[in-house]
Amino acid sequence: MRWDVANVGLLTGRVVLSYAITATTAIASTIKTSISNHTFPLSKFYKVSLDKLNCSRKGSLIVYKQYSTITKNKSTMQNDFIAPSIPPSWNWTPERIIFDANCVIDNTTKLYDQLESIEDPTFENFVKPFMIQENKVTPLINQLCFLQHVSSNKSIRDASNEATELLQKFEIEISLRYKIFKQFDKIWQQIKDDKEQYIRDRGQYELYRFVEKCHKDYIRSGLNLPEEIRDKVKDIKIQIGSKSLEFSKNLGEQQEFLLFTKEELDGVSDSVLEQFEKVEKDGILKYKVTFKYPDIFPVLKTAKNPKTREIAFNGDQNKVPENEKLFIETLKLRNQLASLLGYSSYANYNLDIKMAKNQETVLEFLTDLKDRLKPLAKKEIEILKALKERECEEIGIPFDGHYYVWDHRYYDNKYLKDNYNVDLEKIAEFYPVDSTIKGMLKIYETVFKLKFIEEISESKKRVWHEDVKQLAVWKVDDPNRPEFIGWIYFDLHPRDGKYGHAANFGISSAFYNFEDGVKFYPITALVCNFSKSTATKPALLKHNEVTTFFHELGHGIHDLVGRNKIGRFNGPSATPWDFVEAPSQMLEFYTWDKNCLYDLSKHYETGEKISKDLLDSLITTKHVNGALFALRQLHFGLFDMKVHTTSDIESLDLLKLWNESREEICLVENGGVYSKGYDSFGHIMSDSYSAGYYGYMWAEVFAADMYHTKFSPNPLDSSVGIKYRDIVLGNGGLYEIDANLKEFLGREPSKDAFLKELGLQN
Repeated sequence: MRWDVANVGLLTGRVVLSYAITATTAIASTIKTSISNHTFPLSKFYKVSLDKLNCSRKGSLIVYKQYSTITKNKSTMQNDFIAPSIPPSWNWTPERIIFDANCVIDNTTKLYDQLESIEDPTFENFVKPFMIQENKVTPLINQLCFLQHVSSNKSIRDASNEATELLQKFEIEISLRYKIFKQFDKIWQQIKDDKEQYIRDRGQYELYRFVEKCHKDYIRSGLNLPEEIRDKVKDIKIQIGSKSLEFSKNLGEQQEFLLFTKEELDGVSDSVLEQFEKVEKDGILKYKVTFKYPDIFPVLKTAKNPKTREIAFNGDQNKVPENEKLFIETLKLRNQLASLLGYSSYANYNLDIKMAKNQETVLEFLTDLKDRLKPLAKKEIEILKALKERECEEIGIPFDGHYYVWDHRYYDNKYLKDNYNVDLEKIAEFYPVDSTIKGMLKIYETVFKLKFIEEISESKKRVWHEDVKQLAVWKVDDPNRPEFIGWIYFDLHPRDGKYGHAANFGISSAFYNFEDGVKFYPITALVCNFSKSTATKPALLKHNEVTTFFHELGHGIHDLVGRNKIGRFNGPSATPWDFVEAPSQMLEFYTWDKNCLYDLSKHYETGEKISKDLLDSLITTKHVNGALFALRQLHFGLFDMKVHTTSDIESLDLLKLWNESREEICLVENGGVYSKGYDSFGHIMSDSYSAGYYGYMWAEVFAADMYHTKFSPNPLDSSVGIKYRDIVLGNGGLYEIDANLKEFLGREPSKDAFLKELGLQN
């Protein structure tokens, strides 16, 4: 998953305020000259240490100072790979977080006040100060918002949440400043018909596209509408943002759990039981099972007792009940917003800037897949139901002829063991986290001509928690002239208050300073929840966790290799949100490649490689019960579209819709027990993924096409990898995605490989 920090769009692009920038032909040539003709030695320091940021309500509006108190990391960087930057400090106090948020707000407001008064906006008097302010505060803003998801200090998380709400409200206010919009509109009207002139030169085209995209953002915010409507839009957006933040905070802070006896957890391995906290209740020893992935999933997959699985599944589905009210209120507000802005539904409003463009296209895509997959899924269900019947006979419990939703992970896992000799926990023994990640990075280094160097000195690491890894990343197309490209963090294990799933968070995009042409390097973070080491075993990655890491690292690489001069065009979130997942999904194919899995393996005790026969068995299971898995995704996507295309939310029975549509689509039974999984469906509260969950399946079309067309013959072919890196990833959102794909593939994209993966085409 790609996560925009706290769902605010503060200061350009994906995690920064939706500012607009203006340009003329003269502007474009000015910037082109100042950037493209400038070269930088590796010793040039990236001066972005913001831990000494000063704020003053007097004096210059540009108060965010860059400091040059950076020292070269000679002692811990290998082979003279000396990073020309250091990542930001994470030494925050709650007071400083709020202070810095208010600092951003105060000084940006003053800048806007001045910009509004300019009679004839030009690059020098309007765009340049606007761009400088935007570039300098973006990394800071993203840090302030990110801390709520990862800090182990609740006071820090609360302050980060408060700062996010302040900045989010401010973003809405400035996105609706009518006089600023009119200034931008003047320049857009001057250049809008000159696209062919701009597109001849990349630097000029970046500016043209920036103006184009920002102008559209203002229109989508209602700046072309009467003041009365703009005021209503502002109020609604503030309410939506507040509810989304509270929903996310409730998920992050929840500490709910279930208690089971050892007998109730029969079938769960000793290594998993070892990680559970033990508590005594009424004189009976019980195991505390939280709803974090490393706890709940092994229970659902391996507990033999069907009642245990039912309790675990429904407990997980029904967590954070306080979110239901927030969800319903948000749906109503979204409908009001869409109506005010002239859209027939919220879905059509949000899809307007995505590849699909409208709800009819999405519903046709999802419904067609559902109808084509259900016959395959029915066959899979019958096989699993027969397996359940046989087990019931073996253990002496009655078989009631039903296959429940809480049965599925268990019997899917059992089917793999019984028929393919695939024991996922045994396979995990060959993938200890440290050696596996080193192997993964080696694959990325080979394919994309990169180099990862971990900062191993504790005194020089700048991280938010002791578990976090910090790595410098280099591009080594020419090994004699390595090029530093940015920093990446790995935060891999669960802890209280931490974001509970797996996601990539972009902290800062790459961009160039328009004052002196100096490059500012990207910073990105992978936040996961893999099991930690125990007293007897290191942390081991199950195969699906290996796939998860490949996926999230794909987002991180997308962040790091951006080639554009303007930050908003670099990284995953610069692309339409129904393409965002495609590059990461493409890299998931590597986790089903026999040679790659073999090279990654190293038994945690003996160091031996996994047997190739076992790998053959594992790879054979890739599409086993694949139709059922795809239908599960379609249930989420169709639920998302239903709630965002329904005009009368009051008439919508969410509980019935969620549960009965799951039975109809996924072919698994609820057993008369209705649960509220939408209360923890975080995607649906996100601006980017709401009316957008279909994007996971939509993006798979391009992922499968890219892999099977270009990478499948030789997954480690760096000539293909570099082309992919520079065209699909490096171009970011500058050009239309279809154009990037056509250039990389050598033809228009095709859905044939996607349909073949689903078993729908030979």
